[in-house]
Formats: sequence, structure tokens, C-alpha cells
Amino acid sequence: MAAQDFPSELFVPFLQDNNDIPRYMALFRAFQQSILNGDLVAGAKLPASRTLSANLGVSRNTVKTAYEILLSEGYIETRHGSGSYVSSHLPEQKPDAQEQLDPSSRSPATLKLSELAIRLTQQSETPPAQDKNLLLTTRPDTVHYPWKQWQQCVLAANRKLKHSDQDAISGNHELRTQIAQYLQVVRGVKCTVDQVMICSGSQQAMYLTLRMLVNSGEPVLVENPGYKGTDGALLSVGAQKVPVNVDQHGFRLQNGLDAAPDARLVLLTPSRNFPMGYTLSLERRLELIAWAKQTGSWLIEDDYDSEFRFDGSPLTALQGLGGESCVIYTGTFSRIIHHSLRIGYLVLPEALVEPFAQAKRYLDGGLSQLPQAALAEFMASGHFASHVRRMRKLYQQRRVLLQQLIAQHLADILTPLGSDDSMHSVFLLPAGYDDQLICAAAQQQGVGIRPLSQYYDGTVGENGLVIGFAGYDQVEMLRGIEILTITLLKQPEH
Repeated sequence: MAAQDFPSELFVPFLQDNNDIPRYMALFRAFQQSILNGDLVAGAKLPASRTLSANLGVSRNTVKTAYEILLSEGYIETRHGSGSYVSSHLPEQKPDAQEQLDPSSRSPATLKLSELAIRLTQQSETPPAQDKNLLLTTRPDTVHYPWKQWQQCVLAANRKLKHSDQDAISGNHELRTQIAQYLQVVRGVKCTVDQVMICSGSQQAMYLTLRMLVNSGEPVLVENPGYKGTDGALLSVGAQKVPVNVDQHGFRLQNGLDAAPDARLVLLTPSRNFPMGYTLSLERRLELIAWAKQTGSWLIEDDYDSEFRFDGSPLTALQGLGGESCVIYTGTFSRIIHHSLRIGYLVLPEALVEPFAQAKRYLDGGLSQLPQAALAEFMASGHFASHVRRMRKLYQQRRVLLQQLIAQHLADILTPLGSDDSMHSVFLLPAGYDDQLICAAAQQQGVGIRPLSQYYDGTVGENGLVIGFAGYDQVEMLRGIEILTITLLKQPEH
């Protein structure tokens, strides 16, 4: 059976009749029944998740999750570069006694986990290995990091902490002071030290914010395409994620309100949409702030990578444009310094400072003081500002190098998006190329590029490649592009 002949219409009634279970589980059971009944024979090719989601009217994540459970249970198998097929060796309908007794041999779907735990497990993906793959979008340069100065700051911080007994719930006071001063100068953020809260990376900052501001079932407007790292936090608080398509001027508020008129929270990256790089225009920034103030709504401003802007001057942060009372501003040091430094921060409206502090006291009781104190010393001594300047210059050079290599080797296939990059660039693919298959094949060869389509919600999205350049020198980048070139040339023509 060819994928185009797949009888997807047979699954529609099954989905409609099983409203009491998650849709991905209903789809899994429909496949399971069809395979065990012989309606889908061994070797039958399954349609791509994008195609099946469109045919069934469900989200692509629903199909992908069902496929993952089918794969883990042995009902289907994947073939490199070809897709998914009904397995030639099917599992028994019931697990054997040993499997029933040994939870470690069972999939998350068959363990006695909460529904949320299963959904989080199935939604998450294993990222490419940071130390092996080339052209990752998340890897900063660490070769040029001033490790000697950092070590000196750690020693100095350790000496100071011996005489410190400060309350650590909102974070190290000196670090919060340095962050407040830095943001006021660089991003135009208006805040006091008391409004700054240190978190264990941007993920905890986002989770805490959503937990404090969103009730289960309430809509949250997000950018489409957008950063998928927030999906787990949205899912864990039971938020209704409402994707809003962006254009070259960024997030479009009215489109979001048309889809969810009752929405009272917007999560966005105004300085640079991830992954497209679009900057939210001043007009739309002011529109968002006015709406939030008038309706008592909140704006979460994720200002990632604002330090690395190469084209023109950055606009003032939303928070500094009159949004002090309605904007929760968040940032992280992991992409500036090192991904292992799990230090992020929030700048809170004054009204939220005490409620957030009380909640964080129950959440983690405060973070380790030494890394915070070392970072405060690093910033106070001027090493941080110097490092950012050096990295901005280095990343600009590497950005140009990547563009030159693409133009030299892949100009006939890849088209640069032309947006403002930070640590990665986006290239569009022509019709007939599947970015997910290309990236899967490239990752098998040690190149950790990402498919552009995965950052979209729904069935319509751009087809392209997201290629990192920040953490790679000329030799590494050339090697990565050579592998990518071979991978693309091996793709079947459509």
C-alpha cells in the first residue's frame, strides 16, 4: 500500500467516538486495531504526520505522538530516509508476564503515569548531542570564553560568600543589582533591584510565570512560528496554546484576539522572533502595551539573544516603552556565556514581586549562591561586557562565513531568509524537499541542523533549514556544510 492510498478516512469515526481519552491515544488505538485486524498489512507505508494531520483535522503533534507510541510498542518501524511502515514482526496483543511485572520494560503510555506525564514525555524530543554535532542552533562559542577571569571571579565570590547570610529566595542581591543596571543601559528596562528575580534558567522563569498568571484551560497567545521550549510549561499549567502567525513586522495582536477574544496573556519574542529573526515593529509594541493596560492583561517578553544584533540598532524593550506595569521581562545567560550556566532572570511589575517570591519559596527555596555570586563578580569587573562585545564581533564574522559557504555550495537549493540573525540563520527550501527528512539524515552524519517546519503549529508552514553558526570555527563550519551538501544532493527529486 502506497502512502497516498492510505485509508485515513477509516480513522475519523474512531476519533469522534473516543472523546473521553486524549486524541493521540484514540489515534494510537485506531492504528493498533487496524494493524491487528489486518486492515493495515505488514510493510504498509504510513503517511507523513503533516499529511495525516491535515486529512484527519488534528494537530501534527497528535499524529507524531501516536506514531511514537506505535513505534515504542513495536507496531511500526522506521526506515532511514523513507518514513514509517507497519512492522513485519508485530507484538503480541497482551504484554507477557515479565513485561507486566517489570515497569522498566514498558512505554510511558502503559505505565501508571498521570495523563500530563505521558503527554510531556511524548511531546519532548531528544536534542542532538551538544559535544558531537555541528551547526547546532543552541551552541555558543566557548573557545574564546575568558575562563581564567571566570575562575578568578569564582574564587572571589567564594571568599565573599563566607560572610554572607542573605535571603536567597529572589537571588543574589549583587547579581540582581548588576542585572538591573545592565538592562537599564543596554535594553532601556526600567526597574529596581527588588523587581529582579533570579531563576534556574529561562525554563523555570517561564514555568513560574505561567503558573502564577494562567488558569487551566485559559488561552495564551504565542507566536507562530515560535520557540518550542515553552510548550512544556504551557502544557504543564493546562494553558490553551493559541498560535498567531507572524509576518516581517512580528506578532499581530488582532489576529490573536480574533482567534481567542478572551485571551489575557501574550508570550512573545519582540526583539527577534525565534527562529525567523523578525523584529516587532514599534507601532505593534505600543499597540500591545495599550491593549494590556486597557484590559488588565499581561505580556511575557522573552528577550533572548538581544545582545547579538547585527543589522541596525535594537528597539527599546517592551518593558521600557511604558510597559512596566504589564510586562514580565525574562532573559538568560546560558546562550551568552555557556549552556551549563543555568541562570536566568525575571523583571517583574512591582505588583507581582511579593506573590512571585512567595511562590518561588515553595518551588525551590532559592538557588545555589556561588554561581550567582561569581556571575555578579564577572559583571561588576567588566568581563561580561567585554565578552559580549567580542562575541558580537566573532558571531558577525561567522554569520558572514556561513552565508558565503551556502552561496558557494548550495545557492541552487537554499535561499537565505534575509532576517536579522543572532546565533543561527534560516534558509528556505524549494518545493519538493522535506526539511524533516533532510535534518534527520544530516543528524545521522553529525550535523545538528533543525527543520524550520517544526517551529510551526498547524499544517501550514515554511519549509527550510535552521543552521547554527555561533559555536563553530571555519574548519567545523566547512565540514558541516560539506556534509549538508552531500545530504541534500542525495534527496530524491520530486
